[in-house]
This record gives sequence, structure tokens and C-alpha cells, in this order.
Amino acid sequence: MSSAWQPGRLYPPGALVVPRTQQPIGPIQIPNPSFEAGLTDWVLGGTAQLSASGGFSGPACVVSAGAGEQFDGSASGATRYPVRPGQQITLTAMGRIESGTAGTSFSVVLLWFDGSGQLIGQSGGAEVTMKQAGTAWRQAIVSALAPANAASVQYAGVMNTSASSTVSRICMDAFSWNYTSPIAASLQYRAVQPAAGVSGSAEPAWPGVLGQRVTDNEVIWEAVSVSRVVWEARPIMRSGPSEPTWPQVDGARVIDGTISWVARTRRVTDSNCPRTPVTTIGASKVFKADGDIVRFSATANPLDWTTTQDAGYLPTGLQQANANDMAVLGMYRGNLVAFNASSFQMWQIDPDPEAMAILDQMDGIGSSWPQAAQAVSNDLFYLSQLGVRTVGIANAAENLAAGDVGMPIDELVRADIAAGGRVLSTYYPGAGQFWLAFARDGRTSVHVYSMARAGQMGAWSRYEFPFAVEAFAQLGDDLYVRHGDQISVVSEAATHDEVAGVALRFPGVVWWPWLDFGTPGVTKMLEGFDYVGTGQGPSISIGYDQRSDQAFTPPYEVPNDTLPGGLVPLPVSAPTLSVRLTFAGGERWNVQSVLLELSPMQGGP
Repeated sequence: MSSAWQPGRLYPPGALVVPRTQQPIGPIQIPNPSFEAGLTDWVLGGTAQLSASGGFSGPACVVSAGAGEQFDGSASGATRYPVRPGQQITLTAMGRIESGTAGTSFSVVLLWFDGSGQLIGQSGGAEVTMKQAGTAWRQAIVSALAPANAASVQYAGVMNTSASSTVSRICMDAFSWNYTSPIAASLQYRAVQPAAGVSGSAEPAWPGVLGQRVTDNEVIWEAVSVSRVVWEARPIMRSGPSEPTWPQVDGARVIDGTISWVARTRRVTDSNCPRTPVTTIGASKVFKADGDIVRFSATANPLDWTTTQDAGYLPTGLQQANANDMAVLGMYRGNLVAFNASSFQMWQIDPDPEAMAILDQMDGIGSSWPQAAQAVSNDLFYLSQLGVRTVGIANAAENLAAGDVGMPIDELVRADIAAGGRVLSTYYPGAGQFWLAFARDGRTSVHVYSMARAGQMGAWSRYEFPFAVEAFAQLGDDLYVRHGDQISVVSEAATHDEVAGVALRFPGVVWWPWLDFGTPGVTKMLEGFDYVGTGQGPSISIGYDQRSDQAFTPPYEVPNDTLPGGLVPLPVSAPTLSVRLTFAGGERWNVQSVLLELSPMQGGP
């Protein structure tokens, strides 16, 4: 890298220098950009004054305060820098409006001068107003080209108080630009004498033509054009020793070491995005119900709902014979499924809107609970007025078939629907379970469907939680449940529910439906039973009147395994019987088998 010429210095042949009066090569930073050296290199105008506190990148800044237009202030650089016509310069500064009305503003300006030092124009950036910025730090910016006859440039910050009587106070700090001196590509001078020599005591008159030479005491300098790129390592993007106070306003900035953080909201502001919870994701797009149509975002950009030939909508309202709005969206084998209260549609979706098309539509199959729809394995479970149903069977049968997976608990689910409350669901792959929750009155009833293993049928369980479930989430193989300010994890080893730091034991009930044992209408005599299980032994009751769920024998405690001691006698006679096992809770338990010894009473007295 070429250094500035020095008097009385030994220069070997080949040494490169630039005149001492020449601007250094490369970008030239604004001196004292944050006023930490006071007003050095700055000229203030109007009501602008130096403040020792309240700055952005340090304690100091300049402020302008007062009421009315006569209280405007400015801060201008004390030096003018040479430019060439057409040179582009970008100037930025941080500003904050501590108080004022909507008309209060600040901006940055580039001032252009000709060769005689006369002002020939200025380029101002967009004003940052109180209405836009609030009281947070914001960036003002201007980028402009030097006019045709410009010879130098000066930078400035302008603070405009409103014309009202309200007292305004504006702060500006941290000025920066990308200015590079046009002299950076001028001539440099190389020592061409045969041996090392000492320069003179006064700087020589440097020749301005390539190849010309000048004698400098013992050194002979030749004008050369040498271009070099010099890299200098310095730390960037290094955070400070302590966490900054994060601004809570979109677009506000805060300094943190050598980093300037900008607050950005991820909230969707596109007016075409429907404000509805009926949402699903597929084909790299977000789909949302909007009345009787379904809108979708641009591909891989959920903030954009407007770009043509990327964002758009599905005309689902034209494919139905009713006026109901779309209430449920879900995914079924890669296709979008849309429900309203009384109809079902299935659409092929694709990142290219032109490739989207309707595949199927049926009336009489509907749903109104958007958070109850859940993709489970290769099917879609959803909640209808009749109970839990799946798209696979409903689509094949073209109706809400009674033989669907939710049929065994239809009465329980209908009762929960009638009772009201919040309905939500999740699929728990770690356990192969579909969870359907009804939360109300500080409690939650959860119906859990365990997927069938090979050669077995799927089964339903019901859990009663002593809190209102607000959301489900999964991390790895674990399922988490949020209720109030607490988050609980589902564990097979758990024997208590923790509520507000208190462990509550939960009992367990295994209840068989009413069984006629192959001969309907015939009274059977139960002579006794055997039970095999693990954990603390349950209490067993036998139901003898299917017209009442209270018609059960008194609970009878049994050990874990009754086979070694022979049949446990319990005489009960009825056409149908039900078995109910009740576990006290507090430890893990498992039911392996319940054996009933029966004898028919047909032909008896």
C-alpha cells in the first residue's frame, strides 16, 4: 500500500508514495460521526445543540427542541469533499423524535457545490415523521448522484419541528456514508534511482503526467499508475458485553456493540390475507378460508398474498350447492380438503396455481370445527355432528358411515359437543394416537384413539384432565400440553397430573359395553370370574341392567392375579352383562384378561 511522502526518509528503488496533500485511497468515513468528540468537524444551525446524553451509538448526540417552525435545527459537516459529476453517494443517520406532533420530522441531506464553492443544489432523503417513527430510533437515508457541474459535497442532518405549539424534541446521531475520493485513482510516484536515497526536506512539485520524473534530493520519482486492493481485517457484527434493551416498535433500532439491530414484526400485513384461524399448509403455500373461498399465499412466502400467478384463491364457493362458509381445512394424501357445515371438497394443490384443480365434491359430509381436523397416518380425522369420522371411509361410502372409527364413542362425543367449550386435536406419532380434546369449565375431556397394530383393532380411551388444555405441541417424540401458564409433557410413566405445582392422582376405569355373549334375550347366570393384570389390583363391578349405568354390583377389590386361587364367585343373572374395573391410581397398572364363567338359564324356572 502506498504511503504519504515523508521528508528526510530513506527510500529504496521501487518504493511507492502519494503526495501528502492527496486524499487517501478507499472509502473516507465521516469524522466524529456520533459527536463523542463534541462538535469537532461539525457546524450546528438553528436551535440544534450538543447533548451529552441520549445518543444512539454512544452518550452524545445533537438535539433540536422547541415549538413552531422557527425552532428547526441542523448539523452539517465542517468539511467539503471533492466529487466528480455522476458519482453516487449514500448518506445515513439515526434519528429519534422524543416528543412532538405528527408533522415533526428529521432527514439527511447532501449539499452540492461547484468549483467556485457556490451551492448548486441539494439532495434530500425522505423525511421520517413522528407518525411513522413514534419515539423509537429510526434510520434516515438519502442516495443521490452528483450533478453535472459538482466539484464538492457536504453532508447534513435536518430536524424539523412541527408548526404547532406542542414542544418537539428531535435527536440525531451515528452519521455514515459510502464516500470515496475521486482522487483515489490518480497518479502515484515510484522511486527509480539506482540505489537507496534520502528524500528532501520539502515536498517536490509532483508531475501530473504519467511517466514524467522529478528529483527529490537523492530520490528520483516517476509518475506511475498503480492500482492495488488492500484488505484489512477488523471485527464486524460483534455484540456488546450485555444484552441491549430491545425496542418494541416495528422498524426501531438499537445499538449492540458493532451491531445495529432492527426490530421487525413477522405479522402479515397484506390486506388480502384473511384474518381467520381456518388455516393449513401444503405445496409450500399457506391456505386460509375467506368466506366461501380459500385463499393461498405465494410459494414459500406466507407474507405475500397478492403477487399474481403465485398467490390467489380456490373458487370453492362455486363447487357447492349451499351458501355456507368454509370452516375446516386439512390435508389428505397430499391434497387439500375443505369442509363447510354441510359439504366436502378435495383439491389437487401445487406451487403453480395453474396446476390446481378440484378432484372431488360431496354434499352431506361436513364439519365446523377447524382445530379438530388432523392428518393421521394416510387418512384425515375430523369432527362432524355425528362424531369422529375419517375422509377415507366417508369418501368411499359417500356419507358419514356408521362403521367409521369414531362410531364406538359417538354418544360420548355428541354429549361433549352439546356441552360446548373449545375443541382441538393433535396426532401423537410417538404413541400412534389421535387426541380429540373438549376443554371447558377449567377441565378437559380427551378422547384418544390408539392406532391398530397388525391383526388388532384400534381402540378408544377417555382421559379427564383437571385443567383446560389450550394447545398441543410436539418436540421430538414427546407431546406437550399447554394449560394456563404451565406446560406439561405426556409420559407413559406418569401416575399423577401436576396442576399449579400440586401432584394429583388420577384413577383409571376400564368399562366394557353391554355383552349378550352370543344369545340375545336369554338370561345368563354369572357364576364367577378371574382377573389377571399388573399394578395395584382394581375393584370390579358387574352391570346387570343395560337401561341404567348405575345398575352395578358393589365394587369388590381383587388382587392382580386370581387364577391360582380358583374362580372368584360372584353370582349375577341378566340377559346382558357389563364389566367395570376401577383403579385407585397413584401407580401404573395394566389389564391382561378378565374371564367370566357363565351358564345359560334357558328352560329354567
